[in-house]
Amino acid sequence: MAQPTQQYSGPRAGAEPKGNPAVRWLTILLGLVFLALSGVIGRDLWYRYQDNDPQNSWVRPVLDWLGTATVNPVGVTVGVIVALIGLWLIITAFKPRPRRYVRIESASSIWTRPVDIARKATASARSELGRSNIASRATRKKLTIDVEDDGSQGLDQRLTEVLSGEMQRLAQAPKVRVNIHRPTQAKELA
Repeated sequence: MAQPTQQYSGPRAGAEPKGNPAVRWLTILLGLVFLALSGVIGRDLWYRYQDNDPQNSWVRPVLDWLGTATVNPVGVTVGVIVALIGLWLIITAFKPRPRRYVRIESASSIWTRPVDIARKATASARSELGRSNIASRATRKKLTIDVEDDGSQGLDQRLTEVLSGEMQRLAQAPKVRVNIHRPTQAKELA
């Protein structure tokens, strides 16, 4: 029986890059603690079986103290807190990683960060208006640009059109909002 052949349709968009999990750094720290603990246990095993000196142990006094310690309210409280932290770590480990990138419409897989969108918006506004007092902020769904008013008519409409044109290549174009501010006092005096 003949196998059906698949035709190559060109490059496709890849999976979205995701942010770091919330528990990444804590997991690395716990890994280092466990490595140090394994070194201590390895040292104890060395003294126990190589030098035949079980009295030179670091783990045995800790285990003896834990085995003979009396139960008190402080210990129970610490145990409950540690259990709640462990439960929080388990829940956080299963949370989905944060989505921080925006896809650019392209045959290949190209993704950008919201901060890069804000930089592009600032550069586009500067080239359109010829001023340097422009600031922008962006999220995955919203782009806000702050511009100083120069007294020209339709400044916000003109900027919205320019920025919407620049953002049309994004798979999900952000909502553009232009904030026009009065010039500062120092510039009015100059």
